Amino acid sequence: MLGIVLTFFSIVYVAGIVWRVEKKLDLAYKLFLSAILVYAVSLILEMFNVIDAAVMELYISIVKVLFVALFLGGVLMMRDLVRELDGEKK
Repeated sequence: MLGIVLTFFSIVYVAGIVWRVEKKLDLAYKLFLSAILVYAVSLILEMFNVIDAAVMELYISIVKVLFVALFLGGVLMMRDLVRELDGEKK
């Protein structure tokens, strides 16, 4: 339950940032927002998997891999942006 509440607050705060930024920062935060939404879906799927069905476990695993991919994409975008701001990358 705590995970769902914290995920909800993350969605609200990241969505607020997405509407205020632009360019590469905007894309990075859109990836973060997508990752958080996907994570929320995985939590909801886990809540409804009361019988531990194998197919549902597969769906949960796929959604978690998607979360990691989106989060990693956001982190890589932010890293590139910081490198550009520091003058490391042109």
